[in-house]
Amino acid sequence: MRLSSQSSVADSFSSLVVDDGTDLALTDGSRVAVVGGGPAGSFFSYFLLKMAEAIDLDIEVDIYEPRSFGHCGPAGCNHCGGIVSESLVQFLAAEGINLPPEVVRRGIESYVVHMDVGSVAIQSPSGEQRIASLYRGNGPRDGGDSPWDSFDGYLQGIATERGAQIVRRLITDVQWREQRPWLIGADGEAERYDLVTVASGVNSNFLKLLGDLPAAIEPPKTTRTYICEFRSTPEEVLRVLGNSMHVFLLTIPRLEFAAIIPKGEFVTVVMLGEELDQEMVHAFLQDPVVEACFPTDATPCVCSCSPLINMGAT
Repeated sequence: MRLSSQSSVADSFSSLVVDDGTDLALTDGSRVAVVGGGPAGSFFSYFLLKMAEAIDLDIEVDIYEPRSFGHCGPAGCNHCGGIVSESLVQFLAAEGINLPPEVVRRGIESYVVHMDVGSVAIQSPSGEQRIASLYRGNGPRDGGDSPWDSFDGYLQGIATERGAQIVRRLITDVQWREQRPWLIGADGEAERYDLVTVASGVNSNFLKLLGDLPAAIEPPKTTRTYICEFRSTPEEVLRVLGNSMHVFLLTIPRLEFAAIIPKGEFVTVVMLGEELDQEMVHAFLQDPVVEACFPTDATPCVCSCSPLINMGAT
């Protein structure tokens, strides 16, 4: 649905206001908790508060996120390859949200698809760098001297500017009392809310806490991927990879997909396949097609993880 004016926002979301006596409607003073401070949680909070303002609804929004995305390495990592699509960039721009240069590590102007039989470049139709490579946190280990900011941290910032509060607390239990959800933190403190939105991602244990609640919750299908970061120099990364994301469809056993993404002085390698292991990783990195696209002075992997990725929520 496309919203073109404040009046259309008010019309579309007028159901948020009590008009039929239901206990499920949000009212002035309602409390909303968002569990997870990644893009989904920040976007939900930002647009909920924007819509509430359009219909003169006064609500409180708390985003629960124990991590700080200003940290490098695992402490600030959100387990992601780090590509923002052109469609999302355009959507954000239409909403007046423009990613600052400090967040975008490299503007991507094309995809280069590599196969055993050759390679082909797919250019952006507009010729503009509307695809962005970035880090969800503040980069991999040893990236503390990098002048960049995190994508997730930036989005949290625009959510707090709208009025959301960031709560640095880990939620360890969810209970249903007095016809309302309660969140219990690791410190034992409990908070009552009128609405709880789950944006914790598929690598969190939070979804396991929801089994006893009076709601039908079906976790999304997932698969495991492998992500590793290599450090070079901005000049070498630009010389070898250019402003392109390199995609590999090679006949390596069990490998379904792989990509190399330039990010300033770093390159991110993402692999997806069946039963990922070190043998497959080495086979990929040592493939002649891949070696031709890899910075010659790259240091050994400085950071790696094997997170789950969402294959489509139901």
